[in-house]
Amino acid sequence: MPRVDEQKRYDDLVGLCYECVLDESKWPDLLERLMHASGRQQGGLLSQLKHANFVQISEVNFFDSAALAPYSQHYCHMDPGHLFMPQRAVGHWYHDVMDYGVAAIQRSPYYQEFHRPYGLGNLSSIKLYETATSSAYLSLLTNLDANSPNQQQQSLLKRIAAHLTTAGRLSERIHHLELGLAKRDLLLDNHPAPLWLLDADGRVLYCNHVAARRLSQSGFPLHERLAHLHSKHQDTSLQALIRRAAGKGGQRRAGWLRLNATQQQELLVTPVPAHASFNQHFQKPLVLLALLEKQPKMGLLAELFQLTPAEQRLADLLAQSLTPESCAERLSVSINTVRSQLRALFRKTDTERQAELVQLFARVQQR
Repeated sequence: MPRVDEQKRYDDLVGLCYECVLDESKWPDLLERLMHASGRQQGGLLSQLKHANFVQISEVNFFDSAALAPYSQHYCHMDPGHLFMPQRAVGHWYHDVMDYGVAAIQRSPYYQEFHRPYGLGNLSSIKLYETATSSAYLSLLTNLDANSPNQQQQSLLKRIAAHLTTAGRLSERIHHLELGLAKRDLLLDNHPAPLWLLDADGRVLYCNHVAARRLSQSGFPLHERLAHLHSKHQDTSLQALIRRAAGKGGQRRAGWLRLNATQQQELLVTPVPAHASFNQHFQKPLVLLALLEKQPKMGLLAELFQLTPAEQRLADLLAQSLTPESCAERLSVSINTVRSQLRALFRKTDTERQAELVQLFARVQQR
């Protein structure tokens, strides 16, 4: 059984792995402590784009800085690890002495021209995660004049592997969600119409800059109270539309509320499916409120629901009360193509019947 101090070192490393998931600043600490615990003197995190002929060494590294540029510019192409790591499963260590062999290392130009001049010894590397477009690795090296890691230190790497890869995958997933969230914010914040995202209970989860500015203006017909959006004069109707769009008591359906007849302001209250592109962060059905005024165009809904050009052309024709057959003829496509696009429109707008879809788009077109 491991001694108490060894077990504590292992437990501390495991805990630090999961601290890295929510705090990227912990990765250097984890890397440094893992180096010392495993008998290594250098290490780093590396990423590689699929189908690219280079490896990018991240800022989270303890490599000799003098070796970074030569490796990235030239020697990465000669690295024998490229023969092993792409095919290696996530979570399995590559140890050059065991997998490449001492004889091959002695003959390799990479080791003789790069490792030895820069004082680098043996390498151990593990694939942290792999996606369709990229992969990431954690690599540890001994110095040329240092003792080789002992069996106990090698065993530590094997024990910690599952936690390193779990932390790597979770970190990548959170980064992906953060990018999706940034994309949503960019899409909604840059939109000229005031927009709100509400949960099923009517709680405001997000509003763009335009909406926040309009709420602060005196005389604006909407206001926020206790994280819920209210209408100063038509609140009963507004809350009913929000409940209907959220699916409370029945199917989720879109609706409209005329806020100001003289200024021709209408509030669109519509369901947002969990799979919508700007809903990746919440991943649950939401309600979108959009204040439309001064002749809003079809492009608003096309943008918010991420319609393809073909889907938007079909929606334009449906809004003119054309049948799917007439749409197919007008677009010079088959009826099966129209039906496939119609199903996509249902899915993206969270509607179930053509009448609901037509009402949603026709109302915008008529304004």
